[in-house]
Amino acid sequence: MKKQYFIILLFLSILFFGCPYQSDVELCTYEEALKTDKNLEGNWVAFHDDGSKDELFIEKIAKSVLQVSHKELDKNDRSKGVNKYRVYGTNLNGTILFNIETKEGKYLFAKYGWTGKNEFYIQTIEEEYMTKNFVVDSVTTDALKSFLFDRASNEDIYDDKVEFYRKDSPEYEKVKMFMKKSGF
Repeated sequence: MKKQYFIILLFLSILFFGCPYQSDVELCTYEEALKTDKNLEGNWVAFHDDGSKDELFIEKIAKSVLQVSHKELDKNDRSKGVNKYRVYGTNLNGTILFNIETKEGKYLFAKYGWTGKNEFYIQTIEEEYMTKNFVVDSVTTDALKSFLFDRASNEDIYDDKVEFYRKDSPEYEKVKMFMKKSGF
């Protein structure tokens, strides 16, 4: 049963983030993590071309740690799955990278940025890039940080951006109306 749950979680993560790199080590600990961005707290929605959407509920659980509940919805607003992650950031050479901790103790890595008052994007580090370029005998926090230090600002290491809108904001309503007019 545990193996099935892990496979389902991995599948949902791939759907949500593209094909993210997954590691057994984190880039920093909770204690070393940056203070959370309080503007990220709340309900967020990402709309997709096929009419499906992702909803995030982000809450602060410690000075440097966010709890993220991720809900996937199909085009008819039926739930396809719910996952919870702990998220905490580190600064690598001016780029803030999130450690996204899964329930299984694995880590995904992503950067985020603000595109407006009520809009942000997230991009995960791509599995294919890391497989080709990060070749080490054993993955350690120091080796991973060292490898990513000069590459964190390079767009080639990331999957496509996923844009989120604060639920019920004017930006959310505009995108929602556009999707409705487009037949979704």
